[in-house]
Amino acid sequence: MKIIFVLIVSFCLSWNVFAADYYTAATATEQVRMLLEENTNNFFTDTEIGNWIKEATEDISSRALCVQVSDTIALVTGQNEYATTVGAVSVVDMVKVWGCFYISTDNEYIGLKRISIDQIADLPYMIPGPPKYFYHFADKIGILPLPTASESTKTIRIYFSKSSQTIGDLPNQYQPLTFWYAASQACEKRNQTEKAKAFYSKYIEAVTALKQGLYNVTPEVRTQ
Repeated sequence: MKIIFVLIVSFCLSWNVFAADYYTAATATEQVRMLLEENTNNFFTDTEIGNWIKEATEDISSRALCVQVSDTIALVTGQNEYATTVGAVSVVDMVKVWGCFYISTDNEYIGLKRISIDQIADLPYMIPGPPKYFYHFADKIGILPLPTASESTKTIRIYFSKSSQTIGDLPNQYQPLTFWYAASQACEKRNQTEKAKAFYSKYIEAVTALKQGLYNVTPEVRTQ
């Protein structure tokens, strides 16, 4: 029986779930209902399914680092940490910073070296001036040395992955994975333990495979 169920799930996902290029919260809910064979607000409400899709979207974006964006920080004289937003994105939503560069007064770019907090003690004494280093710690982005008035309002371009609960933020190939997660949660509520495990197993396997295939980044190497 378990084998038959898995084959049915695979068939449905192959022909239905991956048919569209992208999904909204409403169309994602429809796909989950197809997996559950429940087309109306009977046992599960749209709100309930929608919340599971949000949970899945946040989990995927955090695990796979696949919601990748860039934005800017406006420097402030004498300020080394920025804890509110990067452009329109809250620093709290940042999962991983991939890198950043400073745009100088001559419109040249200067790549900033990533450091960790435990490296600060080993840095040479630095007078205020153009940025050289950055760190990401406790929902803050740190920039060193301290900017002077000459750097004030100049920008740091920052590239990062963020968490999100909006399914449309996920790359297309990740969006159908939210259906498996939502279906697993629904089956748990129905006490259908084997179905729940099967859906969740497919979900984790797919997230892991896509992350390894698309977003594993080689270690940083010295550039000339």
